[in-house]
Amino acid sequence: MLQTKVKSGLKWNIINQVVSQLIFVWFGIYLARLLGPEAYGLVGMITVFSGFANLFVDFGFSSAIIYDQNLTQKKVSSVFWFNLFIGVVVYLLFFMFSPLIADFYKEPKLILLTRVVTLGLLINSLAGIPNTLLSKNIDFKQKIIAAWIATFLSYGVAFWMAYNNWGVWSLVFQGITSSIINLIFVWRIAKWSPLFHFSWSEIKGLFSYGSGIVGTNLLGYLTRNLDNLLIGKFLGNASLGIYTRSYTLMMLPITNVTNVFKKVLFPAFSIIQNDKEKIALHYLKVIKFIALITFPLMVGLFTVTEEFVMLILGVKWEEAIPVIKMLSLLGAFQSILSLNGIIYNATGNAVKAFKVTLYLNAVLIPSWILGLYLGGLQGLVLAYLIVGTLGAIPILYGSLRLVNLDLMDVWRQLDKVVLGCFFIFLVSFLVGKFNLTLEMSLLYKVVFSGISYAAIIFLLERNTVKDLIKKMK
Repeated sequence: MLQTKVKSGLKWNIINQVVSQLIFVWFGIYLARLLGPEAYGLVGMITVFSGFANLFVDFGFSSAIIYDQNLTQKKVSSVFWFNLFIGVVVYLLFFMFSPLIADFYKEPKLILLTRVVTLGLLINSLAGIPNTLLSKNIDFKQKIIAAWIATFLSYGVAFWMAYNNWGVWSLVFQGITSSIINLIFVWRIAKWSPLFHFSWSEIKGLFSYGSGIVGTNLLGYLTRNLDNLLIGKFLGNASLGIYTRSYTLMMLPITNVTNVFKKVLFPAFSIIQNDKEKIALHYLKVIKFIALITFPLMVGLFTVTEEFVMLILGVKWEEAIPVIKMLSLLGAFQSILSLNGIIYNATGNAVKAFKVTLYLNAVLIPSWILGLYLGGLQGLVLAYLIVGTLGAIPILYGSLRLVNLDLMDVWRQLDKVVLGCFFIFLVSFLVGKFNLTLEMSLLYKVVFSGISYAAIIFLLERNTVKDLIKKMK
């Protein structure tokens, strides 16, 4: 039964990410061409704060509910009312203190923008529990279809507003519209309603587990967003817009591939949390599957960054070229490193995850500040690439020890993929030696490097590819 659910959940998450990727390519990039870096920078300034606050609204209860195998209706209802209360309080705080955010960035437009954008916190507090219950049951099909509908309709709103010169408000109402539509659908799909009941004793155990999760998430969020804060404060909204769009590209392997497995693996690993051998076996398979897809995508993006930016995003995004190059390499490593949290949480080591995330912050944050001081935006990104990759290795090692693995076990899953990526670099380098137009350069690099990678993987990892295709059917 569990295997069937995991297979179905994995299949639907893969389909979802393919569709989401197509939506991003056709709609997201075109919207970026219409609006430019400044609009994305303004929204990025707000989401640094609103995203941080959203973690308090959830307070780790989503992960705690998935982990807990002895849930009751009273317990879940208590969590729902607690989350809603926190959502209301947090929104009121943003409403009152939005002038301080505007003053911090020296950008008066942020007062009203903040008050509207953070309405999403209230919506999220209402949608959290139904979403979590669907994830706990590894029931993704209808939830994913609802998300598609919400995304399509919200992009329709955004395009209409962008064409009518609403500027940054196009992005704001895209987010609000998507959240509202998704909220309506997820409540209908989950077929759950809360009791008018609240008891602190009911959620005390969940709070204990969730506090470790929220601590880790808060530190992780700080790691991922302090860079946005620094760039927005010292370099302005245009630089922040360039960085956030580049960062979105870097996150593609994580959001579109790694998270497919994470959404399914955490509830599945939680069920077999005492069987370390099984967790280790499935973990090694998953990182190989992920690397087979994400490594060539990110290395490929590195080799065609100039062509991609100039032809797809447009001239106004030209300054993003070196930023995307560096972040694409980081994205390849992050696509497998981001699975560490699943092992920590599924084996009941949420507090340990918090401690190692604290360590990563301690090495990353000073490097960002130094990089920003010495080299501006590019200096910060270079520091992120170097320190973010090297600093994550001890965290990976710590998670592997929990399931009796070591770094060599991981390398044995990745060595042939790395060899294939070397050929992507080599072929793209050779193509670059010819005097080609941007269009032809992009075409030749994608086709010939793709063929070379596929040939290497087919020769050396034929059984793994067959296994991956079989699991996706």
